[in-house]
Amino acid sequence: MKDPYNPTEDEIREWAFTDISVEPRQDWDLMLSHLNRTRLYLELASNDQCPTSEYFLSLLYLIVGDAVRTDFQTKKKSEIEDLLEVAETEFPKYFIHLWVTRSRELLLNPESFEYDEWCAGDLARNYGREA
Repeated sequence: MKDPYNPTEDEIREWAFTDISVEPRQDWDLMLSHLNRTRLYLELASNDQCPTSEYFLSLLYLIVGDAVRTDFQTKKKSEIEDLLEVAETEFPKYFIHLWVTRSRELLLNPESFEYDEWCAGDLARNYGREA
């Protein structure tokens, strides 16, 4: 990877399918959350063959949670709503549907935000992948 602070989609995809689960840089998920690569993150989170799919699901939770936590300073509310619409219409996996549902609930009730759930991966780890 030439520049882990600005990876290409191909570089992200290559990393996602390696057996190495260590981020190229500390807090790489925070850096990725600021890139405009959300469709790729949805693809990777939805791919049963991707060894890091949970990492990308966690990243999706982080994107929404951080937007709400910062009162939409990191991502505009309209960008989040557009992302949820794409996810709902193009990515039919149960855990993506659950993320969309939880995200919409958070948008309606931002006071329910819990940092560990949205930004530290708790919701991504507790979604019932077997469903």
